[in-house]
Amino acid sequence: MIAAEVASAYPMKTPRAEALPSMRVLLVLPTYFPESYGGGEQQARRFARVLVESGVSATILAPSLSHLTSKRSSIDGVPIHRLRLRAAPYLGGRHMLSFLSWCVQVVIWMLRRRDEFDVVHIIHARLHAVPAALAGALLRKPVLAKLGRGGRCFDLDVVREKKIIGRWASALIKRHVTAFIANSRQIAGDLKRHGIGADRIHMIPNGIDLPRKPRREPSADGSRRFICLGRLDPEKCLEHMINAFAALPADAKAQLTILGDGQCRATLEEQAARLGLSSRVTFAGAVEDVFPFLREADFYLSTSVTEGMSNALLEAMSCGVVPIITDVSGASDVVKHERSGFLARSHVEYCGLLHRALGLSEAERDEMARRAVQTVTARFSMESVAARQMRLYATLVDTATQIVRR
Repeated sequence: MIAAEVASAYPMKTPRAEALPSMRVLLVLPTYFPESYGGGEQQARRFARVLVESGVSATILAPSLSHLTSKRSSIDGVPIHRLRLRAAPYLGGRHMLSFLSWCVQVVIWMLRRRDEFDVVHIIHARLHAVPAALAGALLRKPVLAKLGRGGRCFDLDVVREKKIIGRWASALIKRHVTAFIANSRQIAGDLKRHGIGADRIHMIPNGIDLPRKPRREPSADGSRRFICLGRLDPEKCLEHMINAFAALPADAKAQLTILGDGQCRATLEEQAARLGLSSRVTFAGAVEDVFPFLREADFYLSTSVTEGMSNALLEAMSCGVVPIITDVSGASDVVKHERSGFLARSHVEYCGLLHRALGLSEAERDEMARRAVQTVTARFSMESVAARQMRLYATLVDTATQIVRR
């Protein structure tokens, strides 16, 4: 049962997996560096690096939307093969030709290189997963799909809603994917709602590279320092965060730093200026290394309405930055309300939690920070997550081999 798996899904400690030198994994992504810097790409990059360090052969297959991007390259020692497209392969609609081109290219690529991989690991089960799932099934190789989001933007719901091909594509993914990886209880429940059996659902969380020495630099003037990091896109709902920050007392010693870039940045900057927050809210843009900023923060803010399991949340907690976040997919799997952070179920409640954060004593905040660090260290290191994933690879490959021999 899924409920039973949830209890053991995130163990307190996971021993390092034995290296699997003969294992060869093909990771299929809808976007990748340097053309996209989202959470899925960051998670895949870290994961692929740890696989290689553990002796597993990993190859990334992704689209190339720009002629400036090389069709073959390598990042962190992981080879990348790119297929030329005009638009991202998960869009469909008016970009249907790009999706069809992706399907043809992926199937041909996988059939030609069938002897170069043992497992197909698809990152997110959106429309781009269709050809990889189909080709993997044709080759009788295990196919895994890691879901990207739960709840209102659940991957399979998004696929099913596509016009004309949606129901067919959704059914194909559900039929030909051997195992689904859920990184939250919400996603596990969504999979069950789609009729996926519990034996095909594997609870494996996201992992992060833990900071060597999580330390916080105290504020010189005693002010509370809030931080937000991620894409500045509509589903992040940062306008609500800025409104909540504006509702704090005018004399409150509070500063907000927003890291990241996206389509909403200009609008959010205008909103902050209109509310008289220009001196209290800083838009720092996208940065390569977030940890220097996290070490100077007290509270991590997120008003997102949809997530899988937030990498930014895990990174913040690993540095002892207390989260104040909306209760979306993956949030309650990580944060214990009023112990290691705060969970808000509405925007009104969110405003109240910001006020509560200002009223915490230094000792109270530090105790919540200690619990946050303890949670991430014990359960969400990339090494322990990769170990669980590698054991799943080995099990699936062994099962597939036995089936073929019959």
